[in-house]
Amino acid sequence: MFRENRQNAENGSKREQILLAAVEMFLEKDYYQVRITEIAERAGVGKGTVYEYFSSKEDLFKDSISYCADSYLQLFSQTLSETSSVQETVENIVKTHLELIKENKNKLHLLFNERPLNFQEMQIWVTEKRDELLKGVSELFKEGIKRREIRSDIDVEMAGRLFLALNCVVMGGMVIIDDIDVDESQLENLLDIFWRGVAGRPENI
Repeated sequence: MFRENRQNAENGSKREQILLAAVEMFLEKDYYQVRITEIAERAGVGKGTVYEYFSSKEDLFKDSISYCADSYLQLFSQTLSETSSVQETVENIVKTHLELIKENKNKLHLLFNERPLNFQEMQIWVTEKRDELLKGVSELFKEGIKRREIRSDIDVEMAGRLFLALNCVVMGGMVIIDDIDVDESQLENLLDIFWRGVAGRPENI
């Protein structure tokens, strides 16, 4: 995904070229070691050009995180509308998410691990993006209830939160933080737990 963005940026805006270069630099070095001149050189622009688009390194860092996350959210949203069955859609989202984080593991470290400064506006932004995803997934589960694919007594918002946790906290943590190469059987196991829960039937408890 990011490789394609790099190729597109070569014929696109200078701002995107700078953002992609910044993402790479912030992943290679500690935030405080990265210099604007290095980012400019990698982007193939002058230092002054960087400041035409970004007022400071802090501003550029925040937009780098936003760029990574927006690229992810765009793919997530596309998957949400590609299939007809609600269960197929849910499972395709999980599979697509797993492929995404595996392919872009190093770059997504920027979202999980880089916290050099306390950005209040970044926290607000993250909350807004999460709410966008939660709304979309909740609507998907509502559609599942209408189609009688999902039981009618569930709280769709709580189900949506659980689903996002499966994708971001569980799988993201396994791949990016714990360095686990999640295989097909583990993925199927996670999906089975999500759909069926962990409790046994009353006669087996």
